[in-house]
Amino acid sequence: MNILDSVKNLTKDNGAVKDLRDLLVLTNFVDEALEQFFTFRQNVANGEKLGWTGEMEDIGWAGAPCNPVYKTPTIPAAEKTWDIGQWSTPLKWCYEDFMNTIAEYALKTGTDIGDLTSTDIMDVIIYPALDLAIKRMFWRFIWFGDKAAANIAEEGGGNITAGFDVELFKPCDGFFKQLFAVTASNATQRTTIAANAEASYALQMSKIKETGVAIGVFDSILENADPRISGLDGAGLFVTKSLGDALTKDLKREYKLILEWEQIFKGLDVSEYNGTPIYRVSIWDRMIQKYQNDGKKLNLPHRAVFGSPKQLFVGSPAGQIISDLELWFNQDERVTKAYSAGRLGCLIGEDNLFQLAY
Repeated sequence: MNILDSVKNLTKDNGAVKDLRDLLVLTNFVDEALEQFFTFRQNVANGEKLGWTGEMEDIGWAGAPCNPVYKTPTIPAAEKTWDIGQWSTPLKWCYEDFMNTIAEYALKTGTDIGDLTSTDIMDVIIYPALDLAIKRMFWRFIWFGDKAAANIAEEGGGNITAGFDVELFKPCDGFFKQLFAVTASNATQRTTIAANAEASYALQMSKIKETGVAIGVFDSILENADPRISGLDGAGLFVTKSLGDALTKDLKREYKLILEWEQIFKGLDVSEYNGTPIYRVSIWDRMIQKYQNDGKKLNLPHRAVFGSPKQLFVGSPAGQIISDLELWFNQDERVTKAYSAGRLGCLIGEDNLFQLAY
C-alpha cells in the first residue's frame, strides 16, 4: 500500500477528523542508525583505490653483536578499487490523489490547489514518510545492493522477491554480496546455519530455536575467527534479530542464563556473549522478509557478521551520504515534485578480518 492509498482509506465525511495534525501516526519500525555499521569516506571517485597497510613482521633477535646485520622488515599493503554507482529518487504527487479524503481539507484553494508545498499534506504525510524511505533506501543499497540483482522467478535464479523492481538494488554491490564472496573463497571464515536451508519459513524459524543450535553457531564464529578481529575498534557480532532471539532462548533453556538486551538508542539492541558485544539488527530481518522471499521460504534469514565497522567502507564523491532533497511545484504539469540524486559505493577492507554465519 502506498502513501496515497493509505490516505484514501481515511474518509473526510466520517465526522471524526478534519485536521491532518489530529491523525495518529501509524507505528513505523525504528531503523538502526546507519553510521553504526560502516565508515564513511567522502570525496571518493569511481576507480579510485582504497589502500591500507598491515602490521610489521616480527622483529627482535637474540644478542647484540658488533657490526649487526641490518634487516628491512616487511609491512604488508593491499588495495581495492571503488566502484561507484548512481541513484536517484524522481517523485511526483497530484492534488487529485487527495480529493475526497480527509487530506482534502489541507489543500490550497483556487489556482493554487495543485501546489502541495507548504501544506499539511507535505509536512505531515509526505515529508516524514519520504525521510524514512530515504534512510531505508541506503540500508537497502549498503547491505543488500547487487548490481546483478534478479527476481526469483527469472531464469538464472535471482534472490529478489517476485514483483519487486530489481533496479532498487543495482546502484552498487552491498556488503552482504561482497562478504559472501569472501567466504566462498575461504570456507573457514563461514559457519553454516543449517536452518537457513529448510524448505519452509516455519521450519527455518523453528530449527534455529532447537536446543544448542544458536549457542553452537555463536561459539563456532568466535572460535574460528581471526583473533585480531576482537581487538579492532568497534568490533562486534552484528546479527539478525531471529538469530539474536534464538541465542537468548537457547541460553535460558540450557544454562538458565538471561541474555539482557539494552537499547542503546532507538531501534538498536546490544548485549554481550562471552565478552563480545552483540548487536541485534532488526532491519536486516525486515528486508530479508520483504525483498528475499519466494513465498515459501526466505533467503538466508539467519545471518551474523563478526567484524568492525572500521573495515566496512561506504564512499561517495559528495561530502555526505544523504543528498539534499529538492521540492517544488511544477506549474506546467500542475504537480508537486521531489528529487534527490547521488553516487555511492561499498568496499570491505581486509577480507580475513571478518567471520560470518549464514
